[in-house]
Amino acid sequence: MKPAVRRSITKCRQCLSKLGRVVGATSFVKPMSVLIASIGVALGLVACHDAGHSSDVLVFKDHPEPGLQGQNLPKDRPGSILVKPYQRGVRVVGHSDVWKRDSNVQLAWVDHCAYIASSSPNFLGWGITAEPETYGVAVIDVSNPMAPRAVRVLREKGALYSAEAMAAAQWEERKVLVAGTYEGGVQDDYSGWISIYDATDCASPMLVTEYRLPEKLHALTVAPNGKRVYATSIDPFAGTGGIHVLDITDLAQPAYLGKFPVTREDGTHFEFATHEVSVSADESRIYAGVLGSQGGDLNHGIARFPDPAAFGPNAGGVYILDNSDVAEGRPNPEMRLLGTAQHAGWHSVMPASIRGAPYLVAGGELGACPGSWPKLIDISDETAPLIVGEFKLAMNRSENCPPPTAAEQASGGLVGAPGTASLHFNDVDSAANTRLGLFQFMWSGLRIADLSNPYAPKEIAYFKPGDACGGHVRYVEESGHIWLSCARSGFYVLELAPAIKPPASLKNQ
Repeated sequence: MKPAVRRSITKCRQCLSKLGRVVGATSFVKPMSVLIASIGVALGLVACHDAGHSSDVLVFKDHPEPGLQGQNLPKDRPGSILVKPYQRGVRVVGHSDVWKRDSNVQLAWVDHCAYIASSSPNFLGWGITAEPETYGVAVIDVSNPMAPRAVRVLREKGALYSAEAMAAAQWEERKVLVAGTYEGGVQDDYSGWISIYDATDCASPMLVTEYRLPEKLHALTVAPNGKRVYATSIDPFAGTGGIHVLDITDLAQPAYLGKFPVTREDGTHFEFATHEVSVSADESRIYAGVLGSQGGDLNHGIARFPDPAAFGPNAGGVYILDNSDVAEGRPNPEMRLLGTAQHAGWHSVMPASIRGAPYLVAGGELGACPGSWPKLIDISDETAPLIVGEFKLAMNRSENCPPPTAAEQASGGLVGAPGTASLHFNDVDSAANTRLGLFQFMWSGLRIADLSNPYAPKEIAYFKPGDACGGHVRYVEESGHIWLSCARSGFYVLELAPAIKPPASLKNQ
């Protein structure tokens, strides 16, 4: 018998012995422990649970993807749900199909609850056909990670078709969920609406109020303290837009602070097409993924639209903005440009701290092969951010790309075919103590990278259910669980193999 299996069986016997002492069924426990040990040996023991927590001894069964890293082969009908997901270094703890809807996009969370935004019907012409009553923000109760439950759907104006425009925050006793109408594919009478919820009871968010912004919005972020909403508007073709700020200190009486352009060092301003922003823990910094601007400061050497390079992996960049005026409530606030990371990606950007040094993890989105991928940016000098590393899959290398499809040719390569390995949103396990990158590569699934050497990130695990996985990802430090959602297959709780789970010793470094 393998030592790992022997230790697991011993652990399970201990679990059953504890149960026996509680119910006084000692005569029952011993034969049951022998039976479970036998089943464990026969089937290949996966896990033993004690008081609702995973044991320290687990046997993980990998099911490696065929072909190249990130490749989706025709036999798996890219975009369909695999009968058996491809995975390495993780196991599925729990799953909800979220009413079998095919419209899941963004993920947010408060306490033991997950929130999943949906797209609009037939979003971007992708043939989405969810049942009408399932559109909206799905509320998932994950109090039992082995059996997450979709318990309700929020269908207020901002929540009905929020797609990428949904976020949450919790700060001490303050717990807030905000959902806004995503600009694409909805009628005008819904555009610009934001629904604001008190999520103190996370499984039953209570609508407090709704507010309509003066423009359509694309994505939104809630400040870590839950007191302000940062919503982006974007015209990617003109390089115009900016950041709308809504003060929700009083959830019932939101105060609109305005739409902010970039302020240069000399006091002049310009609009910018920003997709999504992240906010530092103290709210003094905004990190904005920017596709283009009116400042003439981006995309040097990149062809303009309709050339696909205008939306490619080297387009745009990241702005580091001083947001102290807004955070501290100063009169006539401005967002001052501190530094720009050229060609760093424009879709999703997250702060990270690797071995005590500050970084950003950023990237573009979608596109035909070779797609897009995360880039790591050293921001030790905020005025001169420097790209130091990138995380590419094998299928993000041009030499591995298949011939373009007719649809890809028709779109000029802006829209990749189902199966393309391309980044959407990216996250890290901890912004304060970062080891892992959690990267949603759409049809190539969640890819997990060791970022301890930011110059050479290395893949250590992946989970690939077949359909497109694209929203934000949560890493739960206490349990080592990972939460993610995928377009058709729903919500997952994963667990990292013990050998690659960040050790407790890293958490406080």
